Order: sequence, then C-alpha cells, then structure tokens
Amino acid sequence: MKTILLLGSLLILVSCAGGGGGTTTGNPVKTVNVRMKDQQPFAWMKKISDSFISSAYANVGTVNLCFKRLRFKPVENDDSTAENIDLNLGLVTIDPIGTNIVSVSVPEGTYRRIEFDLERDCDGFPSPSVSFTNGVTTYSTQDNIKIKFEGTLVVDADKTVTLDTDIILDALDNVTSDNQIKNTLEAVTGDY
Repeated sequence: MKTILLLGSLLILVSCAGGGGGTTTGNPVKTVNVRMKDQQPFAWMKKISDSFISSAYANVGTVNLCFKRLRFKPVENDDSTAENIDLNLGLVTIDPIGTNIVSVSVPEGTYRRIEFDLERDCDGFPSPSVSFTNGVTTYSTQDNIKIKFEGTLVVDADKTVTLDTDIILDALDNVTSDNQIKNTLEAVTGDY
C-alpha cells in the first residue's frame, strides 16, 4: 500500500513539474538541479601535484554509485505535513569535472538534509551499490548504503545545489577491502 501511495505521489509531483511552477491548489514547486562537486585533479595534473596535494586526491579514480533514491528531508514544523521526496536515479559515475545528478521539481519550503540511498541492481541489472578504483585496485560492495548531506536549502526559486563530494573521495581513499565500504561511507556527512 505504501508503495502505491509513494508511486502515486511521485506521479503527481512529476505531472505538476510540466505545468511551469506549481499546482492550482497552492502547492508551488521550483526546479532544483542537484550536482556533485569533485575537485579531484585530472590525471595529467596528478603527477605534478602529488607532492603538493594530500594523498586523498592521489589514488581514487572512477567512482560508480547506484542510486535507489535521492531524498529531500524537510525542516519539521508543527503544522507541516511535508513528506520526503524520493527519486530513482540509477547508475551515476562521479566525473572529475563534476556530475549533474538530476533536475527535479521540489515543493517550495525549507529542507535540512539531502540523503542518498545506494542499493545494488541498478537500472534493473545486477551491479554493486558502490564500485571504485583506488590506484590499481577495484573495490565494490552490494550493501545498501545511506549518505547524508546536511545544510539548509530554501526552495523559493529555481536553483542549483552542489553537494561537496570531497568527503566521499577522502573516505574511499582509506578503504583497503570491500567489506569496509559501507561503514566508511555511512560514517561521513557532507554539506551543500
């Protein structure tokens, strides 16, 4: 029953997005572009900069994340009945120059957290929830993982939110086995 309600809510939200800014019942929505920032040096810069930049940026290469949902958590108000907004995104590869994740219609309001739920079986195909290279080694896990970004997001106009993913890269740089990935990523909290 919850799945049917969630799907129905998502369909209503998506249909409202095409109407140019809200519904006729007073629930205005704005476009929020969610982007991941990545300041990892390009490969040709690594050789030059390794002696000047911390090792956190020296080894982590391609990072693939299998998004089950991206959730906007509203600020709780006594009179608010706002619910989480869940989006299925699929496989996302973090790019060295930044990664656009999604453009979505979000109801106006104030949000306190953006969460990612990572799960295996991306886009209907068996795959890890997280896979990445660190030096010459590839690591992966099929564990379900939640990553949280804290901050205050006031949605009162169309805007772009850039998530600081340096914390993800820093954390992954310290992983030395597949079974460390879940605990390592869930221990970090980023901001925007």
